[in-house]
Amino acid sequence: MQLTKLASIQLVVWKILEKYNEDPVNVFKKVKLDPVLMHQPGARYPLEKIAELWEEMSKRIKDPCFGLTTATCWHPSHFGLLGHALLMCKSLRATLECLIRYHQVISDAKYGRLYEDKKRRTLDFIIMYTDEDPYPRAREDAALAWIMSILRMNFQQDLSPVSVSFTHNRPVCAGKYYEFFHSPVTFSAPVASISLSLDVVDQVLPAKNDELAELSDHLMVKYIDSLNNIDLITRVKKITAENLPSGNASLDNVASVLCIGTRKLQRLLQQEKTSFITLLNDTRMELAKQYVLDKNIDITEIAFLLGFAEQSTFSRSFKRWTGQSPSQYRKSVQ
Repeated sequence: MQLTKLASIQLVVWKILEKYNEDPVNVFKKVKLDPVLMHQPGARYPLEKIAELWEEMSKRIKDPCFGLTTATCWHPSHFGLLGHALLMCKSLRATLECLIRYHQVISDAKYGRLYEDKKRRTLDFIIMYTDEDPYPRAREDAALAWIMSILRMNFQQDLSPVSVSFTHNRPVCAGKYYEFFHSPVTFSAPVASISLSLDVVDQVLPAKNDELAELSDHLMVKYIDSLNNIDLITRVKKITAENLPSGNASLDNVASVLCIGTRKLQRLLQQEKTSFITLLNDTRMELAKQYVLDKNIDITEIAFLLGFAEQSTFSRSFKRWTGQSPSQYRKSVQ
């Protein structure tokens, strides 16, 4: 099964690129990610594409410490239900436990674990790479900077970890790490982690709200259940939509993502009285109508997002679907 991540989180990446005067549109197009999905509630990107996005950013941005700017570029809404839930936890320990327990809300990959070190008297949050390749430097920096930012926002006082560690080498801008974390920083460590003092992790936080936290827990469990129980047609259309810009929206690829054989997928779709070609066309048509209504997206760009090699081919298909050319359709609904 293809692993995915909540698309709206990449609005953080978009803001970082703008901060460094890089054109986000070009970067997203380079890695074949549809920016429109970031503004659709619940839409998700393939995790492998997120990895490519960070690699492309690292090539373009010359500041080796740019990942730390994540701390000033995120908003709770970027992280869906989890983003707001993290800000209502009763303690720093509960905040980290919530992040681990409900991480599937934002990503299918396992993310971290907690370890209480009795000897050092610390609670350590450790990043795990069970389902993904180890993060490159900037992405690892971004992950720990984001977590530290959440903890400080919750604590509402000065908060310095006991220590922070990174798996990558010491960069030339190492001073920025000390400035941000206000603690000892270790590079080339076995794991990436943040260690907090046991003296602070269980203090009751000012913004804790048990009633809203309980409601958030309920909604997140329900959301995760929905991710795990999507019907076949919806799953096929979802995977197809995610792979249209890269040109990989084929029967073979969709079957591979679903971890079943091509013939079995065809049989299952026949039992649902449909076919892959029908679902592919339906998905393209639904997305096409949505994209054409957005005046900020060029018609040529829409053809690319839907996996058409030529704009003319897209225009003919759109006219077959709606009876109008894309430009006529756009004008008719204004």
